[in-house]
Amino acid sequence: MVMWNDFKLTINDREYEVKAPAQGKVPSTSFDAMDTYGDVRAMIQKLYVALNVEEHQKKKQEEIETEIECLENELKPLENNHAQLAKQSQFRTNVLVWGGLAYLAAQFGFLARLTWWEYSWDIMEPVTYFVGQGFALAAYAYFVLTREDYIYPGARDRQYLSFLHRGMKSKGVDVCQYNELKDALAHKKDQLRCLHDALQLNLTAPRKLHDDDHKP
Repeated sequence: MVMWNDFKLTINDREYEVKAPAQGKVPSTSFDAMDTYGDVRAMIQKLYVALNVEEHQKKKQEEIETEIECLENELKPLENNHAQLAKQSQFRTNVLVWGGLAYLAAQFGFLARLTWWEYSWDIMEPVTYFVGQGFALAAYAYFVLTREDYIYPGARDRQYLSFLHRGMKSKGVDVCQYNELKDALAHKKDQLRCLHDALQLNLTAPRKLHDDDHKP
């Protein structure tokens, strides 16, 4: 058991030497009480407060908040350009999607007129066959070029990203830098959230300990 021997405790790059009492001088009742989870947790919390880990966490939180503020200031002009270009790209994508629907409707009407008014089905049947084969060929060419199945939502999103990247490039916005800043900001916010949760947990624990110490 670690409590019977001397040991070193390292916290925040600082070493603390812990001297264990002699076995004969330690009453057995104290170890019986430490068998419970609550008593062990209370000891850890008291040690936590004594070693000023709470102050270290607060200092780390302030550092992360400063880094987040710097990243947000650096991202602000890029975000403004991105928002404007995203609207333009979404509009152009919608125009392309509705234009495709208009083209298919016009093609359907044109083939129907040729079939029932101008010519007959015997003449138009091979024409419609080759039109269908042309669409199949176009879908396969899409797969060869993009390595993705031709699915309408995927094709729409891909076209949107294509418009967006071209717009950002024309505005002189570095897409790689923008993505790196976004990833760094998200990472720092995750760090701050985890640190804040741990800090809140440890801020409530010492208060309970002090209240228990004053109980008769």
